[in-house]
Amino acid sequence: MNIIHLLYMDNNLNNITKMYEKLTYYDQYGASLILFILITIIVLIMVSYFHTMINIQPIVNDWPNQRCKPNIIPFAGLITHPEGMTASEYTSQNFTYCTQNILSSITGNAIQPLTYTTNVLQSFANVIKNSIQNIRALFDKIRTLFQSVSEEIMGRIMNIMIPLQEIIISLKDLIGKIQGTMTAGLFTLLGSYYALKSLMGAIAQFIITILITLSIMIAIFWAIPFTWGAAIANTTIFIAISIPMAIILTFMINVLHVDSGFKIPKVKCFDKDTLITMNTGMQNKIININVGDVLAGGNVVTAKIKVATEGSRMYILNNIIVSNSHIVKYKNEWIHVSKHPNAIKYQSYKEPFLYCLNTSKKIIQVKNEIFTDWDEIYDKSLLKVLNNKIIPINNCSDIHKYLDYGFVNTTKIGLKNKTYVNINEICINDILENGAKVYGIVEINGLDLPENYLYNLGENNYLEGYAQMFNVEKTQLSNTNSKLYNLLTDKGIFKVSNIIIKDYNSAIDRFLENTTTK
Repeated sequence: MNIIHLLYMDNNLNNITKMYEKLTYYDQYGASLILFILITIIVLIMVSYFHTMINIQPIVNDWPNQRCKPNIIPFAGLITHPEGMTASEYTSQNFTYCTQNILSSITGNAIQPLTYTTNVLQSFANVIKNSIQNIRALFDKIRTLFQSVSEEIMGRIMNIMIPLQEIIISLKDLIGKIQGTMTAGLFTLLGSYYALKSLMGAIAQFIITILITLSIMIAIFWAIPFTWGAAIANTTIFIAISIPMAIILTFMINVLHVDSGFKIPKVKCFDKDTLITMNTGMQNKIININVGDVLAGGNVVTAKIKVATEGSRMYILNNIIVSNSHIVKYKNEWIHVSKHPNAIKYQSYKEPFLYCLNTSKKIIQVKNEIFTDWDEIYDKSLLKVLNNKIIPINNCSDIHKYLDYGFVNTTKIGLKNKTYVNINEICINDILENGAKVYGIVEINGLDLPENYLYNLGENNYLEGYAQMFNVEKTQLSNTNSKLYNLLTDKGIFKVSNIIIKDYNSAIDRFLENTTTK
C-alpha cells in the first residue's frame, strides 16, 4: 500500500511540475504586474495633481504655454475653466485642442518628404507647361506671320485678278455680242435664202402650171382638125418656153435645191401587217414594233418611221407588200423592188400609211428577203460613211449613235392655223407654219446616243443628238430620253422656235454630202 501511495504521489508531483514549467512570466505574475502598473499610475496622477494644485497660480498665469503639458491636460478643467462651462467640458475641449496642435505638428513633419516631392513635381509640371506655352506661342507667331503673308499675297493677286476678270467679262460680253450679231445675220441670210428659194419655187411652180395647162390645150387643139394651126403655134410656144425652163428648173433643183412644189417624197416602206422575225424567234407586225426592240440576229431597231402612202407605188415581192423605191438584195446586187423579177405591181392599195425602220445593221430581213433600212445606204455610200474623217464611226451601229437626232416630246411645233402642239402630237398631212406638209413621223431610240448633247432652241424646246451644226446653247447629257421625235416634210424643213430645222432625212443626207473619204 505504501509503495503504491508513494508512486501515486510522485506521479501527481510530476504533473504539477510539468504544468508550472509551461507557465510564462505574465501567467505567474500578471496580476501583480497589473496591480503595480495601476498603483504607479495612481501615484503619478496623485503626484501630478498635487504638484499642479500647489503651482496652480503660475500655471494659470502661463496657461497658453502650460495647457498642453502631459501633467496639466487631465486637470485642465480643475485648474481653470470659462464661465458657463463645467470642468469636465473644458478638460475635454482642452484635450481636443492640444491633440490637434500636437498632431498637426507631427503630421507636418511626417509628410514633409511627400510635400517636398509634390513641390518638385509641381515645379517640373510648371516647367513643362511653360515650355508648351512657349511652343504654342511660337506656332501662333508662325501662323500669324503665314496668315499675314498669305493675306498680302492674296490681296496682291486679287488686285491683279479683279481687273483681269473685268477685262475677260467684257471680252466675253463683246464676243457674245459679236456671236449674237453674226447669228442674227446668219439666220437673216438663211431666212432670206429660204424666202428666195420659196419665191423661185413658186415662180417655177407657176410656170410649170402654165406649161401643163398649155400642153392640155395643145392636146385639145391637135384632137380637133380645124384647130391644128393653133396647135402648131402653141406647140412652138410650148417648146420655146419648156426647153429653157427645163434648164432653169434643173439648175434651181440640183444647184439651189429649190422646191418646185411637185416633189414626190422619197418613201421606201412596208405595209403595216408585214411580219418581221424578232430575236426571240417570234414574228411581229411592223406596226407593233417599237424603237429599242431587237430583231433576228441581234439587229436593234434605232428608229421607226410612219409615212403617207400618197405618191407611192406598191409591189408584192414574195408575199411582202413594199413600195417600189425600196432597195432589196437580189443575187448579191442591190436593186429597186420594182426591178426585181419576182415583184408584182399592187393595183389597188388602199392603206393610208406605210411603215419602215432604221436598224443597227442598216438592213431589214423580211422572210428570205434582205432590204435596206430607211437610210438606204449600202456599198459605196456605206463605205463613205464608215471611212469618213470627221466622226469616229467604226461600224453600222455607230451611224445611229453619231448621226441621229430628235426632239423631246414636249417640243412645240407651229401649225399653219397659228396653233402649237407637241411634236409627238403632230399628224401626217398636217400643214406647218412654214407651209411644209408633214408626210412622215419618226420615233428615235434616244437611249443609244453616247456622246449626246441637248440643244436649247428656246421656249422650252430641246433637240438631242451628237455634233449637230446648230449655233445654240448645248449641254452634254448623261441620261437621255428613251424616245425622241422627228418629222419628214415635203419641203425638207420645218421651224422650231423660229429656227429652221432640216427634217429627219438630213441626218444622213447632209452627212453624205459633206463627208470626205479617206
